[in-house]
Amino acid sequence: MKDGQIDLTTCDKEPIHLIGAIQPHGALIAVSEESHVIDYASTNTEAVIGWPYDLLLGNSISDVIGADNTRDLLDMPLDPPAPNLLRPWIIAFDTASGQRKRIECLPHRYGGQIILEFLDAEPSVASVWEEELLRQRILTELVSPGAQQDLADATAKMIRDVTGFDRVMVYKFHPDKHGEVIAESTNRPNSFIGHHYPASDIPDPARRHFVLNVIRSIPDINCEDVPIVTKGGQSSDENSAAPLDLSFSNLRSVAKIHVQYLNNMGVGASMSISLVTNNELWGLITCHSYGPRLISSSRLRFAELLGGATSALLQNIENTKQLKKSTNAEKIAFRMEQEARSGVALSDILLQHADEMMELTGAHGLWIQRMGQTVTVGEVPADAIDMSVMRDRLTDGVATTSSLSDLQVVDAPSGPAVAGAAYLDLSEDKNDYLVFFRTEYVETIKWAGKPEKVELEENGVKRLSPRGSFAVWSQERRGHSKPFEDHDRDALRILRRAIFALNSLEREQQAREAQTKAEAQELKLRHALLDVSRASSMGELASAIAHELNQPLSAIVNYVNACRQELTLSGVTLPGRVEDHIEKAVSESVRAGELVQRIRNFISHGDLNLDLVDVNPALLQGMELALITDDDPNLSMSIKLDDTIPQVLADPIQISQVVLNLVRNATTAMAGRANRAILLRSARDGDKVLVVIGDTGPGISHEVRNTLFEPLYTSTTDGMGIGLSLCRTIVEAHGGRIWLESSDHGATFAFHLPIPDRSDD
Repeated sequence: MKDGQIDLTTCDKEPIHLIGAIQPHGALIAVSEESHVIDYASTNTEAVIGWPYDLLLGNSISDVIGADNTRDLLDMPLDPPAPNLLRPWIIAFDTASGQRKRIECLPHRYGGQIILEFLDAEPSVASVWEEELLRQRILTELVSPGAQQDLADATAKMIRDVTGFDRVMVYKFHPDKHGEVIAESTNRPNSFIGHHYPASDIPDPARRHFVLNVIRSIPDINCEDVPIVTKGGQSSDENSAAPLDLSFSNLRSVAKIHVQYLNNMGVGASMSISLVTNNELWGLITCHSYGPRLISSSRLRFAELLGGATSALLQNIENTKQLKKSTNAEKIAFRMEQEARSGVALSDILLQHADEMMELTGAHGLWIQRMGQTVTVGEVPADAIDMSVMRDRLTDGVATTSSLSDLQVVDAPSGPAVAGAAYLDLSEDKNDYLVFFRTEYVETIKWAGKPEKVELEENGVKRLSPRGSFAVWSQERRGHSKPFEDHDRDALRILRRAIFALNSLEREQQAREAQTKAEAQELKLRHALLDVSRASSMGELASAIAHELNQPLSAIVNYVNACRQELTLSGVTLPGRVEDHIEKAVSESVRAGELVQRIRNFISHGDLNLDLVDVNPALLQGMELALITDDDPNLSMSIKLDDTIPQVLADPIQISQVVLNLVRNATTAMAGRANRAILLRSARDGDKVLVVIGDTGPGISHEVRNTLFEPLYTSTTDGMGIGLSLCRTIVEAHGGRIWLESSDHGATFAFHLPIPDRSDD
C-alpha cells in the first residue's frame, strides 16, 4: 500500500513460506546439506530439545544428535513428496546438560537445507491405532459410500470423533475458487452447511501450500511466534539476506492476516486437511475449536490418513463420472463417424445428434456455423452474437464460459437468458464452429459475511484486512449459467475431435468437386472457343463450297433449259410428265443454290432472311429432303400440321434445315429396326408455334442428355457433332428454344418459334 491506496493483490503475493518464525509447540533447526553445519535455529530449542540455540548455530549436527543418528538421518529419503506427508522419526540423544532426550522429529530436505522439526514424543502409541472399531468404521463409513455427499458426511463425522474439534467441515472449491461447505459435524447449535466463502479468503500462496502439505495444525491461534535466527543472530524472514524457505514446514508460523481472520470467526485453534484430486486442490477439511487445542502426533497422522483416503475416494468418484461422460461422448462420436462413412451429410448428422449432444453437455441450445450457413437448435441468442471472442480462450479447440456477458454486451432477451457457452473450433480457417449454449442459472448464495476485505479507517487511510463479520449475507446470482466442469470439457473435446475430422473431410470433398466442376467448365469454354474457331473455318469452307457449287448448279439449270429448248426447236413434243420433271429439276437446282448460299451466310455472318411465312410448307420441305435417300417401304410417317396456326417471322430455308437434320437423325437411329415411324406435328402453344419431331428409335441415354446440344458432340460414329448444335443455333437465332422431351420410347425433339405481335411494326 502506497499513499493510502490499497493493493488488493497483497494477499496473493504474501511470501508466507518466508515468514521466519514457527509456532511454539515445537522447535526447528536447519542444517547445511553440504557441510552438515547448523545454519538456522528457532529461539526455543533449549525448552524443546535441551540445547540453547546459540550453542547450536555454527556447530555440526552430529555434535548435537550424535554420529549414529546423523548417519541414519543422511540415509533417509528426505526429499518431500508431493503432497508432503507426516513421516515422524523418534530419536534419542543427549542434551547440553547430559540428560537423555527422547523426542519426535520431522525431517525433510529443501532449498539446500536439511530441516529438522522437533515435537514432544508421546509416551506410548495412542490407543486410536488399537481400536478395532475405528478400523471397521474406515471401511464401512468411508469406503462404502458411493456418492460424493455421503463420503463428505462420513469424513466430517469421523475426523471430529478422532480429533475432538468442536466443528469439522468439508469445504469444496468451485471453478471460480470460492468455497462452499458441503458437509459438517459439530457440537454447536448453529450450522455452516451451504455457506459460501469468497475465493479471497484463501489467497493463492495459501492454496499452493495446501497442495504441498496435506495437514496443517494451529493449536493456538493467538500464541506468540518463535523467531528463527541465523548464525549471525539475524532473523530468517523475507527481509533477511538469506531467508529460510519453510514451504514444507509443519511448524511454520501463521500469517497475521489469517490470525485476525480466525479471531473474527471466534476460533481458538484450527486444523486443515487438504483434499487433492488429480493433483489439484479439490477442497479442504477444516477443523475449528473455540479454544486452544493441541492434537497429538498419532491423531494428526490418523487424521492425515483419513484425509488421504477421502481424497482417493473423491478422485475415484470424479474419475468415474468423467469416464462415464467421456464414454458417452465416444459413443456419439463413433455413431457420427459411421453415418458419415455411409454417405450422410455432416449437417444432417449434427442435427440428428443435436439432442443427445446437448443432453451430454448440459446445454439448452446449439448453434452450428458451417460453410457460410447457420443452423440453430433449441434456445440460442435471439440476436446476432459475436462468438469470435471465444477464440482467444481455446484449449485443444474448446473454449467455455459460464458468463457470456463478461466477454461482450449481451442484450436482454425476451425469453430465457442464454448465459454460458462452449465454443468448438471446427476448421483451420476458424470460419466453421459449433456452440453449445446454457441458459441462465439463477441461484441464491448464502455468503458467510460480505466478501470485501477493505476497511476505511477513521483517519481516512485505507487498509487491507480480513472480513470482520461472518453473518450470513444472501446474494442472488444472475447472468451466469451452471459452470462447465472438467468432465464437460473432456466430453466436448472428444466431440470436437470427431466433428473437426468429419468437417475437414467434407470440405476437402467439396473442394475436389468444385475443382472438378471448374475443370469441366474450363473444358466447356475451350470447346466453345474451338467451336467459334471451327465456325469461322466452316464459314470460310461454306463460302468456298457455295462458290464451287453455285457454278455447277447454274450450269445444270442452263443445260436443262438448253435441252428443253433444243427439243422444242427440233419439233419434239415433250410428254407432260417429262416437262414436269424438267421444270422440277430446274426449280430444285435453283433452290439448292439458294440453300447453299443461305447456309453460307448464316454460318459466316449469322444472317437470316426473315419474312412472315407459313411454317408448315417449310416443315414438309425439310422432311421430304431428309427422306429422298430413304427407300424403306416400311417407314411410316405421321404428319399432323395445324393449318390454323398464324404466320411466324422466319427464314423458311433455315427452318427446313432444322427439320432435315432432326429427321435424318431419326432415320439413322431407327436403322435396322422392325418398327420405323416418324412423327411431324405443328400446333399453336400460346404465343408460340410448337413443332414436334418424334421417332421409334432407341431413344437418348441419360448420360448424354446434358451435352446433347453442345458443339462438337455426336451420338453417332460418323458424324461431325454439329447437327443438333446447328439446330439449336438456328432456332435460338429465331428467338425460339429447342429441347428433348421425356419419352418412354424413341426420341422426341420439339422447338418453339415465337408468333410476332401484329400491332408491332
